[in-house]
Amino acid sequence: MLDESTAHLHEIIDDATRLMSVYFKMPVNFSKVIQLSEPDRRNVILRLLIDNPQRGMPQTIILKQTATETNKFDTAKSETEIEKLSRFAHDWAGIEFLTEIGSDHAPHFYAGSLEHKFILIEDLGLLHPSLVGPLTRSPSVVNVQEAESALIAYVRRIGRMQVDTLGKSVQFTSILNRVYPQALRFNFLSEVDVSDMLNQFKLLIGQESNELGREIHKVLEFSKSPSDFHVLLHGDICPDNVYYQGHEIKLIDFEFGDFGNALIDGVYLRMNMPSCWCSKAVPEAVLYKMEFAYREELKKGIPEAYDSAAYDKYLTYACAYWLIRTISTIDVDREWICPSGPVDPDSKWDPKENGLRPRILSRLKAFIDCSRNTGHLPQFCEASIQLLAHLKKIWPDSRYIDVFPVFKEQNNE
Repeated sequence: MLDESTAHLHEIIDDATRLMSVYFKMPVNFSKVIQLSEPDRRNVILRLLIDNPQRGMPQTIILKQTATETNKFDTAKSETEIEKLSRFAHDWAGIEFLTEIGSDHAPHFYAGSLEHKFILIEDLGLLHPSLVGPLTRSPSVVNVQEAESALIAYVRRIGRMQVDTLGKSVQFTSILNRVYPQALRFNFLSEVDVSDMLNQFKLLIGQESNELGREIHKVLEFSKSPSDFHVLLHGDICPDNVYYQGHEIKLIDFEFGDFGNALIDGVYLRMNMPSCWCSKAVPEAVLYKMEFAYREELKKGIPEAYDSAAYDKYLTYACAYWLIRTISTIDVDREWICPSGPVDPDSKWDPKENGLRPRILSRLKAFIDCSRNTGHLPQFCEASIQLLAHLKKIWPDSRYIDVFPVFKEQNNE
């Protein structure tokens, strides 16, 4: 069963065998172990083939283990033990919670090991295609149609997940505390974030005022205070964290999943996928279609989504949240080419164009446009306008972020 490349995983496989036997209430053994993850990723992903699966058993399952070593691809700095274990706990809690409430938004959760820091989940298939595929192909009528359909299905899935988890934060937190009681909580700002943002405005454009400080603190309060939109957020809904095949969409990798305001996930495309290596824009017409479809899903279970005044406020604050996360720690003297992940053979993704500065400029513009349209956070908006002008001046060669490759010809028409 274990060859030379996986022999060191003997104890982990034994533990997985025991857990699956308990889950199915009958002996389970594995005939083969295949390592799917690349050596420099922060998690170990294994496909386990069940030997002679009985009725009701899958043929394969996925074992995902939190790696013990920090790697160069996923982290720019070493993680603390608490940060690493928090990621593991949130991934476990998110997928077990979604399975427990009877949803199909994520892979089915079978079991987990506290000792060896892994979870056992549904195998979504041999090829495991993601949203990266349709977004990074060459532009054509067929490819554009598929990309739009995939994006609409993606935002509908997010909206349905959020509706299904409304009011269930206690259930999620119970699982999280069982896995790791000291787990950090995600998807909110801290006083340090606020202080860093104010320092950036003061340092870069000489802008500071009590009203600006109050508005940025309002964004902090928005991110931390439960509301009528208090739902499970994925927190990292990048294209490669979205299983996409045909019309089937599932979300994977809940390492930053936690409860918060729905719109923090809801503005993800508007803010150019702010936590992703695969970060680009979509044409404005496509974005509007997506945001309309997303809000329609919210309306099915969150009555307050009909209230445009409340919705516009949260929309603006969510954009401000991601802007603060982007701007508060930037080094304006250094451009950084973000590492790119794996792509399909027919992908038109260019890793050399994956710079940080275009993301910063585009997120500033997205927040400014939103704030101007809604009238919320006017002082924060004015400071952002000044900062955008300053960055354009000192970065004369930088442009706004480009659209995903599949939309390039469409965007130029």
